[in-house]
Amino acid sequence: MEMKQKEKLERYLKNASHFLWGLGPGNQKENYEWLRKKGFEFDGGTYAHVTSQLVEKYGIESLLKKLIIPTVTKELLTEKAIDFLRDSWRAGTKPDMPFLRLYHITNPSPFLEVNTQYNYVERWGELAGIWFEEIENL
Repeated sequence: MEMKQKEKLERYLKNASHFLWGLGPGNQKENYEWLRKKGFEFDGGTYAHVTSQLVEKYGIESLLKKLIIPTVTKELLTEKAIDFLRDSWRAGTKPDMPFLRLYHITNPSPFLEVNTQYNYVERWGELAGIWFEEIENL
């Protein structure tokens, strides 16, 4: 990976609204336990501090290859679901709720923000753009 691309991905990760683009299982304690179970060590602290520790200790390339990509492709979404999301992203449309049911997606948050009160896909999630434009092209 080129240095310029590494730096860009690091900035996206560090400036994300959601810790690790919302890939973790829940609150801070659950997210930190999840990371440790996956073999990542850090001292704790705020999400921003832990993100900086992870980037410094493991590097963005390792985080992508050992955590982010496997979490998306093996735990969250099937290949068909990713294909459908990619097609929707490129077409400039949002998937609707039947898509989530069709692909048995229980945690769409990294890619889609769902309004659970009115049961509709409100907008693309924070990971969608960086995933389809940068990460999956690695």
